[in-house]
Amino acid sequence: VPSTPAQDDDPFGIFGSPTPVTAPLTKAPASVSQAPAPTSTTANEAHDPWAAAGFGASDIQQATDISCNASDSTSEEEKSIELDQNSLPKAGEYYDARINAKSLGAMFYTARDLEDTLLYHMPTNVIDAMGTRPIVAYVAEDSAAENNGVHLGHCVLSVNGSDVSSPEECAETIRNCPRPMMLRCYVMPELELSPAEGNHMVKYDTKSLDAPTSSVEWKAKYVVVGGIIAKPWMLNMYYNKKDYDTAVKETHMNFKCSVKVKQFDLRGARIVLDDKNGKPNTIRYPSEGKVWYFITILPHKGYPIKISSETLDGLEPVYSATRRFIRRDMEDRYRYEEKYGAPTKHGYQSAYSSQNRY
Repeated sequence: VPSTPAQDDDPFGIFGSPTPVTAPLTKAPASVSQAPAPTSTTANEAHDPWAAAGFGASDIQQATDISCNASDSTSEEEKSIELDQNSLPKAGEYYDARINAKSLGAMFYTARDLEDTLLYHMPTNVIDAMGTRPIVAYVAEDSAAENNGVHLGHCVLSVNGSDVSSPEECAETIRNCPRPMMLRCYVMPELELSPAEGNHMVKYDTKSLDAPTSSVEWKAKYVVVGGIIAKPWMLNMYYNKKDYDTAVKETHMNFKCSVKVKQFDLRGARIVLDDKNGKPNTIRYPSEGKVWYFITILPHKGYPIKISSETLDGLEPVYSATRRFIRRDMEDRYRYEEKYGAPTKHGYQSAYSSQNRY
């Protein structure tokens, strides 16, 4: 049985030196101190499912898990934190937001709901300290929340002076509160988010693993891995962020989705990279005058999916989210095979199978 390969926090080579991780996707508890298209598989890959999924050191395919923070959020030991009078990490910041609009344009989850996705880089003791308080998990473009500084990862503590202790209570209070409305908010210390969406140029309708020969062959899409209206294994592509916001609103209201969305299943997928150091593929178009960076996702079924960006930073969020899911999917598949034998199609119990988490 092959062991889980070490993760590389910096496959792009631009965020500092790699940090070894001993237990991928597992955060150790810490103390809190109270203060006041399918391809053929080689013989080696048949014995090494990690290599088959793009995690191993095959001749042309190698990529490592992304965690672009300077510190290692999955280290075995975390520094203890002091809590303030509100039982929140003392180093955090408070602010007030005045909302006049009828709709806030935000949705809430708990920190625990978001620890494997949006708050992936947050230390476990900070996640624990947040409890069931409502954390902003989605903000609509040009919404009252965005325009008044209520951003992803922020915590709403009270609405017009009334404390709110859960996402459901927060949403209900905001919905019924008279305007203008005053929100008391809190920002966790050293907040580093792991978004799973962004504007990209994509190509998904050819058998080639390579980038198109012309820049005009790419399509502009707003790409979302998982998200609050899709299963964690779904990669959705919208025309733009506005269409995604429309889909979120309509789904939340149990309306039929009126916007077009292209969907792909990431279960059983792998990422194909030419660089053995795990860096994205590159292509230069004479008409563009600069290098484009792209990754190729090979799904269990269907044509390869190419996702590109003009910058490494622009590519990282979707690449990182895709890598995290594929790694977790491989771990679940591996455990299933050890216990029950080879699965059929998607007939294994994924850790995400019964969840819809952002």
